[in-house]
Amino acid sequence: MPTHASLTGADLHEPKGAAAASANTVYTANGSGSGTWQKVKDSSIDTSTIFNINHDFITVSLADVSAPSAILIPISRSCTLSKVTSVIGGAITVADSTITVLKKGGLTTGTLTISYTGSAEGDIDTLTPVSNNTYVAGDWIKISTDGASSTTATITFLLEFTLT
Repeated sequence: MPTHASLTGADLHEPKGAAAASANTVYTANGSGSGTWQKVKDSSIDTSTIFNINHDFITVSLADVSAPSAILIPISRSCTLSKVTSVIGGAITVADSTITVLKKGGLTTGTLTISYTGSAEGDIDTLTPVSNNTYVAGDWIKISTDGASSTTATITFLLEFTLT
């Protein structure tokens, strides 16, 4: 008869208690040679080594922050928009550009002001929304620029979400 350590194939068995375990549970050791089958809790996740649990990111661009334009971004899951970061691809002149972030239905989530004074490639601006920033699957976000500035410059947005 083979030793337990050398068993293979059909001679292997499921872990202790698997037959009675609920679906979508894992065996969790208690440190005393036993354990239980349970769902993984948020408090059990080591967030010092696993990052961005329940977070999602979308990156979109507009070809010219200095031309009135907009982009619609579809939302496929329930979430909260937690941050919008923009970066411009070059200096703008004459006037600031105002970026408006809207939720489906026309509700304003917030605005970013892209300052022309001292602007340069790589300038970053940030919006941390506090209202009209929760979404369900089928919603969309509209990001638009008023085009008040001059000089062609791309603008890229990073949208950060917490999934709910």
